[in-house]
Amino acid sequence: MSMKERRTQRLAPGLVMAILATLVITLPVAAANQVTQIVAAGTRSASVADLTLGSVTTSHSDQTNAGTMTLTADDSTGSNLGWNVTILSSAFVYSGVNGGTDIPAANFSLTSAAAPSRTAGQAISDAGGPKVPEISPVGTLDSARKTLQALLTFGNGTYTQDLGVSLTIPADSAAGTYTGTLTTTISAAP
Repeated sequence: MSMKERRTQRLAPGLVMAILATLVITLPVAAANQVTQIVAAGTRSASVADLTLGSVTTSHSDQTNAGTMTLTADDSTGSNLGWNVTILSSAFVYSGVNGGTDIPAANFSLTSAAAPSRTAGQAISDAGGPKVPEISPVGTLDSARKTLQALLTFGNGTYTQDLGVSLTIPADSAAGTYTGTLTTTISAAP
């Protein structure tokens, strides 16, 4: 065997190993990897912006003073459960120096409920809402009135609604300030 052949025999195993190592390093390897994203539930909220009705002058007759409140409802829970919004008023508590008496909550009424407008999120659906309930919300606010609702899988967003209101001021009410507190509640349920 010639020297060239012996050299080739000695180099052959090393060359084969080098080629195999290169193939192993450069061959693609398939793996089943995953990417996971968690979406955490947000909150559900509803509120009515503060409203100051125009002033009236003391009168010997009942007076009615009207205004418009704006309700904002938001469902960022991602639950798709739907929701209902209710509004309830307290009595209008007198403050002043003239010895006035509170105006009963029954004197504060919801006179209209407009169709809602979308601010952000899911579009409004005629069928699923958010929408004014089929049973009219118009009436006195001494008991909770449902003003807005969204059915299952609807209402995932932020919406506003204009609500017409009126306050009947009793005859001979003392001069002063009368302040009512609204309780606005949003609850999951279609």
